Amino acid sequence: MSEVVQGAKSFSRTIKVLQLIADQPQAPSVAQLLALSELTRPTLYRILAALEAEGLVNQGADKCYQLGSRVISLAHRALAQTSIIDIARIELENLRDQLGETVHLAIRNQNELVYVDKIESREVVRMASTIGTRVPFHSSAVGKAFLAALSPDEASLLIEQLPMTAITPHSPTDKSQLAEVVVRTRLQGFSYESEENEQGIVCFGAAILNARGKPEASVSVSVPMFRLKEDVSVYSQAICSACHKISEKLGYIG
Repeated sequence: MSEVVQGAKSFSRTIKVLQLIADQPQAPSVAQLLALSELTRPTLYRILAALEAEGLVNQGADKCYQLGSRVISLAHRALAQTSIIDIARIELENLRDQLGETVHLAIRNQNELVYVDKIESREVVRMASTIGTRVPFHSSAVGKAFLAALSPDEASLLIEQLPMTAITPHSPTDKSQLAEVVVRTRLQGFSYESEENEQGIVCFGAAILNARGKPEASVSVSVPMFRLKEDVSVYSQAICSACHKISEKLGYIG
């Protein structure tokens, strides 16, 4: 029994050191790890040697430690084995139940997005869309949210490539106008579009970020205008909260 407990304690220390290395904005030195871990020098050296032997950490020329290639490989395999649809599903269902409206999950496909999941509203009147529907960036809440989650340079480059076709009379067709909307969306943390992609429908959107802080997907809540609540912050707050929870499941800690 004591051997099992001792083994668990040693493993816990090893994981703690690995996590400390991962959490630092810059590769930490042994001195920094000693201060952060509160381990003795011999114990820390033993753990670092074991981690390095397994390819989980590397020591650079500056004697500081960073995550090794094996950690990156394991992370990619873990994400590949778990679909974003499966990861997001329960939060999207909760979002639908909270707001009573249709929720979409979209991923990027070159210069457009594609709905990969849809949680239907239980109301009689709801949005006419299907999984697999292609969605333009410029006239959709999911598109604007995704653009805003990109770096400014990446967003500008993508906007330049968009056709900006008018889907409805309310669709934006000016790229400079879209760029201003993206900046505003980035500042407020959520996107909004009113009848730009479908007549009579208002949408709120937010992005799901991966462990690197890059947009992995985006989510929208679609509301018929006649059912729109007077306090629209109900929608923005709920969708931002849901996307943050999903992002955390993908390893985002920003």
